[in-house]
Amino acid sequence: MSRFEAFGVLVALVLGTTAAFSAGPTDPRAAFEAVKRAVASGATHRMVLSPEGQFVAVFNRDVEPWVRQKIDLPLLLRIRARLAPHLVVKLTDRGFARAAAREVSGEKDETNYDAVWVRDSVWIFYSFVDDPSRRQDARKLLLALWDYYATDAQVARFEAVIDDRSSRLDAMAMPHIRFDASSREPGDVMVGGRPETWNHRQMDAHGLFFTALGEAVERAVVGANDLTGPRFKLLSLYPRFVEAVEFTTYEDAGAWEELPRKNTSSIGLVTRSLQVWKGVLTGGTGAAAASFDDAFRKRLRTIGAPAARAWSERSLDAMISRGLRTVKRQLAIGGESPDYAPGDVRFRLADAALLALLVPSPLAGLTEDERRKALGVVETLRRPMGFLRYENDSYQCGNYWIRQPDEDSGRRPTLTGDTSSREAFLWRLGQLTPGSEAQWFFDSLLALARLGLARTTDDPRLGEQDVHAAAVHLKRALGQLTGDPAVAADGKSVRPLQPPESINTVIIDGHRYHLPSPITPLNWARAGLSMALGEYERYLKEPPAPGRGP
Repeated sequence: MSRFEAFGVLVALVLGTTAAFSAGPTDPRAAFEAVKRAVASGATHRMVLSPEGQFVAVFNRDVEPWVRQKIDLPLLLRIRARLAPHLVVKLTDRGFARAAAREVSGEKDETNYDAVWVRDSVWIFYSFVDDPSRRQDARKLLLALWDYYATDAQVARFEAVIDDRSSRLDAMAMPHIRFDASSREPGDVMVGGRPETWNHRQMDAHGLFFTALGEAVERAVVGANDLTGPRFKLLSLYPRFVEAVEFTTYEDAGAWEELPRKNTSSIGLVTRSLQVWKGVLTGGTGAAAASFDDAFRKRLRTIGAPAARAWSERSLDAMISRGLRTVKRQLAIGGESPDYAPGDVRFRLADAALLALLVPSPLAGLTEDERRKALGVVETLRRPMGFLRYENDSYQCGNYWIRQPDEDSGRRPTLTGDTSSREAFLWRLGQLTPGSEAQWFFDSLLALARLGLARTTDDPRLGEQDVHAAAVHLKRALGQLTGDPAVAADGKSVRPLQPPESINTVIIDGHRYHLPSPITPLNWARAGLSMALGEYERYLKEPPAPGRGP
């Protein structure tokens, strides 16, 4: 019996059956004991040597042969066929994509990952749009998001910030980036009968959505006929909102929804959205964009000078220039939020959010050296099982899901609650066992970024290095897929071959083990892996032209 098989028998004994996914203990003490029994064999994963000369952590034995072989087109096609059923992201009837597809036996998901995050949904859109079989779903999803943005409540938030800039400092007054798709009208996630307090100061999510919307126009996924009154009204407000927020100096919660800081990634994403829309509205991106531009500008002339002025080429150019200048400066002085004193809790150099400058829609105007610098900063966060979001990240750190509640439980944030205040952020940081940070799924995104560089560099040797790195990242992403059977870090079982949000550390009797996060499968991770596989296939079929890349 192999170590994987022995672990499977043990898990079956612990949880009774591997068919009852997400079944298991909910009490922290019972969860701790379940995890303790599950890791008793110590065989949760194996380190497999790849032909690229790298050891890869592998959780599912079916993945081992893939890691041991050099990636070529036949192998990649077999991998894609094998994983296809496991990477499908389902939309709700109205076209939304939930953040995770956890099975919780018909109960409400206590983590609230059954909600919709704008950021995650846009990544799912990008994974759909290049897949002919999902292109209509890409359209459905984006129109559903646009309609959410165009609701009266959301439009009122945009207008409130434009009318009173102090509103940008109120997290609940800002346009919302997360909502409950189960309600009659998409609205806030409710906790205890009241809207959950959430830090909606997330310019990165808005920048990513408006980037995707503009690119959907360029690619004829949506068109002039989709420009309904409410959708037009929302779009007309965007540059005025960006100006009112003062996005190049604004402190936002960023991709990790935590303590506000001046984030390079958020500034970059807003800048990218303005670049894309300038392209659409100057008619330089094809017939679809020109038709949309004509319809949009006809309406724009009917609603007054402020909107027309904000959408002018001169105004867009000025904002793009300020945004790009700020991104370049922050990269030059270190990374994500380097413009603080080093002892300030907001100061940070390495942060995986910097990948937003490179994928899914690269920020134009950065030099190759600047893009490589951003990637190099992120690479410092590499760990054996995945990537850190940043060093000393306390979210999903050691024993996060099975820690005993403190006696002073009133001060303890909920598992996935708001930590955007300094007090809450530092409280959770105080719970971190050093070196036990969650290791996230970002290898897929790094593979995408590397392949993008390989296609655009003029240095053949650098291109070779990029493709080699992309292969390693892709194999590391495959290695994260859950085993068969598998137990998550909360003691519950999860389905095989699922991309987890992260790999978590559990500490039992002084020994450290690695298990998938209970947030499995995460649909953002599914989207990222799908995109990485698809882009690698395209690279193998259509390598760069001679003199450009390897």
